Amino acid sequence: MQTYMFPIKIAFITFPFLAFLFTFPFVIYQYRKHGYINKFRILILYSFLLYLIVTYYLVILPLPKTRDVRSLQSPDTLYYQLIPFNFIFDFIKETKISLSDPSTFKNILKERGFLQPVFNGILLTPLGVYLRYYFRKNLKETLLITFLFSLFFEITQLTALYGLYNAPYRIFDLDDLILNTFGGFIGYMIAPIFTFFLPKPSKLDKDIDLEKINVSYFRRFLAFLIDWFIIGLIPNIKDTILTEAAVVFVYFILIVYLTNGKTLGKSLLRIKIKGGNEKLYFKEVFIRYALLYYGIFGFNKLIFEVIDINRNEFFNYIIIIMLIAVVINIIIFSHVLICMFRKDKLLFYEKISNTKNVTISPK
Repeated sequence: MQTYMFPIKIAFITFPFLAFLFTFPFVIYQYRKHGYINKFRILILYSFLLYLIVTYYLVILPLPKTRDVRSLQSPDTLYYQLIPFNFIFDFIKETKISLSDPSTFKNILKERGFLQPVFNGILLTPLGVYLRYYFRKNLKETLLITFLFSLFFEITQLTALYGLYNAPYRIFDLDDLILNTFGGFIGYMIAPIFTFFLPKPSKLDKDIDLEKINVSYFRRFLAFLIDWFIIGLIPNIKDTILTEAAVVFVYFILIVYLTNGKTLGKSLLRIKIKGGNEKLYFKEVFIRYALLYYGIFGFNKLIFEVIDINRNEFFNYIIIIMLIAVVINIIIFSHVLICMFRKDKLLFYEKISNTKNVTISPK
C-alpha cells in the first residue's frame, strides 16, 4: 500500500503548482466558450486535473535512483508481456489461498497477484465516470479514450520515460491495457450512481443571462495583462514617454473606438467597452482611457522619471512629490477596494466617461 501512497502524496504536493499553470488557459477557454466562470464547473475540472496527475504519478513513480537502469538488470530482462489474461495465471500461481479453507481468503488482500490486477482495473474507472458525466461521451468513445490513455501509460513505461533512462524500469503489459480499458467500462456503467445528485452539465448554463453578469475585476485584469503583453512586443515602445503615449492612444483609444469597444485582450475574453448607446462615441473612449492611462498611470510614470533623473541629488521637493504620489495612490487603491463590494463595480473613470465593461454574447 505504501507503494501507492507515495505517488498520491507527491501528486497532492505538486497539484497547486500545476493547477496554477492550468488556470490561465482554463479561464480564457471558459470565458471564450461560456462567457462566464461556473464554480461547479471549476470544481469538476480541477478535480479531473488532480485525478490525471495522481494517475500519471502512479504509473511513473517511484523513479529509479540512477539513469543507468540497465546496469541494475539482468541481460535477459524482458520489457514487455504480450500474453492476454496472464494475470489470471499469476494469481493462481502467487496467491496462497485454498478453496477448501475459507479462512485463507483474507490473505488475498495482501497478495501482489490480486492487488496489482485490481489496481489496474480501478486506475481508469474514474476516467469512465468523468467521460460519461461531464464530457458526455458514449460507451464506444469512452472505451476508445480509456484504451488510448492506457496505451499512453504503457508507451511511457516502454520508452523508459521517453528516453530519460537507458532501459525501461517497468514493463509494457498487455494485461494492463485490458484491465485499464475494462476499468473505464466499469466507470461508464456506474457513473449514474455517483452523479445522480449532481447537476447535469448540459444544464449548468441554463438560467444564466450574460447581459446581467458583471464583468469581474479578475477578467478585466487578465484582459489588461494580455493587451500590455501585446503592446510590449512593439520594439522601442518605452524609449520615450511620448512614444508610449502615442501607442496607448492608437491601441486603447483609436482601435477601441473603431472596433466599438474591443481590444485583442478583451475580444479574447469576450468583453468590450460599452457607452451610453450601442455605438461607442470617441469622446467616451478618450475620456475613459485618458483618465486611466494618461492620468493615473501617466502620473506615476512621470513621478518615477523625475525621481530617476534626480536620483543622485537630494531635494526637498522630491520628497514632497513622493509623499503626494503615495497619498494619491492610496486613495485610488482604497477607491478600487470599495468599488469591489459595490453592485455596479464601476470605477471613477468609468462613471465620468459613462462607460463600462460588458460581456459579448456568443453568436
